[in-house]
Amino acid sequence: MKVLFVAAEVGPYVSVGGLSQVCYFLPKALAELGNEIAIFTAKFGAMEASAKTKSGWKLKMEKEGLRVPVGDNTGGDDIVCNVKSYQKTNERIKTYFLENQEYYELRANVFGYKDDHVRFMLMCKGCLEWLVQEKEKPDFIHCNDWHASYLIELAREIPRYREVLKKIPIGLTVHNFSFQGNYDYRYCQPKDRDDGIKPLLPLLSEKLQQQNALLRGIKWADAVTTVSPTHAREVLTPEYGEGMEELLRQERDKLSGILNGLDTNEFDPAKDPRVVHHFNKRNFETARLKNKKVLQEEFGLPCDPQAFLLAYSGRLTSQKGVTLLINAMTHLLPEHPEIQLIVMGGGDDEYRQKLSEIMELYPKQVGLHLLPNFKLPRKIFAGADGLLIPSTFEPGGIVALEALRYGAVPIVRRTGGLNDIVVNFDPVRGRGNGFSFTGRDEWALYGAIVEAATTYKHKTLWRKLVANGLNENFSWEAAAKKYQEWYRRTSEIRRRKIREI
Repeated sequence: MKVLFVAAEVGPYVSVGGLSQVCYFLPKALAELGNEIAIFTAKFGAMEASAKTKSGWKLKMEKEGLRVPVGDNTGGDDIVCNVKSYQKTNERIKTYFLENQEYYELRANVFGYKDDHVRFMLMCKGCLEWLVQEKEKPDFIHCNDWHASYLIELAREIPRYREVLKKIPIGLTVHNFSFQGNYDYRYCQPKDRDDGIKPLLPLLSEKLQQQNALLRGIKWADAVTTVSPTHAREVLTPEYGEGMEELLRQERDKLSGILNGLDTNEFDPAKDPRVVHHFNKRNFETARLKNKKVLQEEFGLPCDPQAFLLAYSGRLTSQKGVTLLINAMTHLLPEHPEIQLIVMGGGDDEYRQKLSEIMELYPKQVGLHLLPNFKLPRKIFAGADGLLIPSTFEPGGIVALEALRYGAVPIVRRTGGLNDIVVNFDPVRGRGNGFSFTGRDEWALYGAIVEAATTYKHKTLWRKLVANGLNENFSWEAAAKKYQEWYRRTSEIRRRKIREI
C-alpha cells in the first residue's frame, strides 16, 4: 500500500517525545514489509541540531510557492509555503516538509507557542493543498494526535479536498488523550466547550483555538487507534477518557488499540554500547550477573550476587506511582534485607527528598541517581533483577518492553499497555514474563514484590522467567503487521461508506 503519515514530530529530524520515535520506527517497519511510505511534517528550525553535516539536511524542492488558503478557497489572503523532501538512497520512505519561516523555521521549539493551533492547522492545510495537486495519491492517510487531526475534518468537509480525496481512508492514532489541542478544554466554561458540530473555523480565526482538534479528528476519522488494546477500553471511562469518554463510547465501533513496538536493532543487549557485558537469549546468565555487579558498584551498594536487585527508571511523578513505591519500601526494606533498590530519574522535589531519607535509613539497600540520564536506563535493565513500574496509568508501557528485551523482569500495575505486555508468571507451567497487581495502595505493590522475591530464590524458575522475557517478540515488525491489517480493515470500511453515499 501507499501510506501517508502526517505528524508534528518525526525522528530523526526533530524529537521531543515518543511520537517522533513511533513516526520513525513504524514507517520503517512498514516499508520493510513492502509498503511505500511517505511522511508529511513541518520544517522546524530545530531540525538544524539533528543534521549530520554543517550544511544541514539536504532537501529537494518539490513544490515552490504553495498557496495555502486562510479560508475555504484559494485566492484570498493565502499563506505562501514551500514543500521540500528528503529520501535516503534505496529507501522506500520519503519525508515531505512544509516550509514557512514565520510559523516553523524561525521558532526555536517544535511545541509551546500561543499560536500552535494555527501552526498545525497550517501544516494540515498545506498537506492537503499539496496532495490535491499531486498526481499520485496515497491508498491510506495515517494522522497522528491532535496536531494532524485538523486534516481529517478539512478533507471530508471542504469541497476542494473532499472531491479529490473522498475514496481515500483516513485513520487517526491517538498517542495521548490528554493533549487535545492548544487549549485547556477540560476546565473551560460549558459555553466554550466544543461539541464538534459547528464547521471548523478559518485558519486565523480568533476562536479557532477553542475548537477541539482531537475531538473533531475522532468524529471524522474512518478508524481510530490508541497505543494498546487495554487503553482502548480504558478511555471509554471517566477515569482515563480525559473528558472525551462520552464521544469515545459513541464512536467505540471505530476504536481499537495496537501496541507500539521496539526497535530490536537499537535495543540489543548483544551489542548495545551502554551495556558493559553483552549477552543474548542463549547466554544471558553470567553476563547479567556481571552487569548486576557493575550496577551495585555504580550505585554504592554491596556487591552481593544473591541480593534481589530492584530498579525504578523514569520520571518521579504521581502518575508513575512513585508514592506507592516509596510507601511500599518503608515496609519492605526493614523486613527484607536481601532486597536492594536503585532509583534513577528526575522529578518532583517531594519525591527526591523522601527517597533520600529512605537511603539514609538503608544505605546498604538503596542507591539513587535523582537526575535524568539517557545513558543509564539500558545499563539498569541489563543488570537489575526486577523493574518496578507501579504507574497509575500507562497508555503504552514502552519501558516494560525495554526491560524484557534486556532481561529485567517487570513488576507492574495492571493498566494500559502494561496489562497487554506483562503476563503473570505461572511457576507450574513455566509461562509468563513478569508480575503484576491491580490495587492502588502500597500493599498491592508490596505483595507483587514479595512474590517476585520468593520466585527469585528458586534459580531454575527465575532463569525460565528471564528467558521467557528475552524470547518475547515485541518488534516493530510485529506492530507493523497489525497496522497493515488495520489499514486493510479501514479501507474496506471506507469503501462501504462510499457505496452508501
